[in-house]
Amino acid sequence: MEMARFGNWSVNAFKIEWKGEPENDFTISIPGIVATGEHENCILYQWLIDIAADTRYSLEDIYSLNTAFFYAMDIFECELKIPSHALIAETLKEQQRVLDERKKHCVPVQKIPADNSTWFGKLYKL
Repeated sequence: MEMARFGNWSVNAFKIEWKGEPENDFTISIPGIVATGEHENCILYQWLIDIAADTRYSLEDIYSLNTAFFYAMDIFECELKIPSHALIAETLKEQQRVLDERKKHCVPVQKIPADNSTWFGKLYKL
């Protein structure tokens, strides 16, 4: 059952899920939202960096995911092992850098091929 919806992102007890167009099965499991990666000696929330580079999503979609992401982290805080060393501000700063690079290179939002043959689809098995 949907707990909340932010733009095209739905949050339920198990996942954050894309519900927009084009249709795809992009989801982040609730336990998986705490996945982190390192960038310039900072630990960042990886999903928010990855989505910024994915040209299937508009700026509005990405910012809506940010809201859904932090909503889910807050709602499920007691169930998650939220890494204390991950930096929210640095994550958002890096996400904006990636978005600025996308804009600088005029990378438009793309439609997903029917066979999900994009690099991102292969990486995340969409």
